[in-house]
Amino acid sequence: MLAAYALRVAREPLAEPTRGAAKAVLLHNLIVGLAAHGMPLPGLAGARALPWAEGPATATDLAFATALRMGARAQHDEHPHSVTHLGSAVTPAVLAIAPRGIDGDRLLAAVVAGYQVGGALGVALLPHVRARGMRATGVVGPIAAAAAAAVVLQLDASAAANAIAIAANRAAGFTQVWLEGTDEWRLQTSAAARDGLESALWAAGGARGAAAAIEGRSGLLRALGVDAERAAAIVAALPAALAGEPVIEQMLLKAHPVCAINQAAVEVAVALREGLIAADLTAIERVTVRLSDADATYPGIDLAYPPSSWAQAMMDARQGVAVALADGRVDAAALHPGTAEAQRLRALVGVVGGRSASLAHGAHIEIELTDGRRLVGASDGVEVDAQRSARMALELLPAAGLPRALADQLPALVRGIDSAGGVERLIGALEGIAPWEALCRG
Repeated sequence: MLAAYALRVAREPLAEPTRGAAKAVLLHNLIVGLAAHGMPLPGLAGARALPWAEGPATATDLAFATALRMGARAQHDEHPHSVTHLGSAVTPAVLAIAPRGIDGDRLLAAVVAGYQVGGALGVALLPHVRARGMRATGVVGPIAAAAAAAVVLQLDASAAANAIAIAANRAAGFTQVWLEGTDEWRLQTSAAARDGLESALWAAGGARGAAAAIEGRSGLLRALGVDAERAAAIVAALPAALAGEPVIEQMLLKAHPVCAINQAAVEVAVALREGLIAADLTAIERVTVRLSDADATYPGIDLAYPPSSWAQAMMDARQGVAVALADGRVDAAALHPGTAEAQRLRALVGVVGGRSASLAHGAHIEIELTDGRRLVGASDGVEVDAQRSARMALELLPAAGLPRALADQLPALVRGIDSAGGVERLIGALEGIAPWEALCRG
């Protein structure tokens, strides 16, 4: 079913809203991946390449490295309905094998298909994934990447189904990382991109996957604790989910280098900071951040102690809000450990639930001052479109040491990706510059 859907997307013209959304998310993920140039990566201290990069890069190496950079700033996109970072799984797999002469429409269709398969399945699996302490991106990311890669490789229906079945066996990743602030979160999304692509390549060569790898009595759903009755209901609901609103039009693009759950809280804190003078900061008595119950209780969001790593700081709502109030913005490099002022303010921040659930992770903040004043701000979510992403490129790419010309040109190159020669022009502009290529050079 999932394979047939993905191949059908590739055969039909994309509707204009969907086409525009695909370009917007592609642009955003490229920007945040490029902006991570030079950022430290797990296990690569003092090294310039992946530990195994001793020869020419393989396509799967490139997918892994691209995903590693796209997620490094924690600004890759998120599908709020399934809490899945689809962009850093799907996009690297597609770009790693897209021939320069590929038609831009097919490339965009591959991305759209991967998002829809990952999002539709992810929504159905999310309660079961969370109950098992697993991370949604690690579970459905490989499947989404395999579906997208199958479209690029022009697999037939049988091979595409095999690719998805093999990818289902790569489901992995736990949220314990948020509680300990360790490095698996970066590797989980990278593995999803690599494993999905590898699954499609195995299928292209004739490897077979179990037909009921997802819903069978010993398949993925059973491993997630789903009983037979519920599994049948999930499968029965999938066609409507696949045919529903395009997932790629639902994506949350991150304006700040923090967890998606913290985007609105940081945005509100930045806005409130604009109305405060230095003396007001010293008069802050209490800051209350109200989130939905699901968001407030997500692992790592309400950290009871100061974060011990960048990963914990990125997840910690208290840290993000404190840095935003202290600095008036949140820079990736300044997030951890934060200035002395940010650390002081963090001790005054509390996180509570009770806010109405919002698919865009809304937040309400109240600041109480010693003189009795109360400052209040709220947001149902942060809106980031192609225009805001383009402005981010002008700030972030030169700061990462990349050419200003690339920041200027990238939005137009992505907009024109579906014109004649559009993919070749985009790949040519990134060639030799993209930081993920450097990771593959031994």
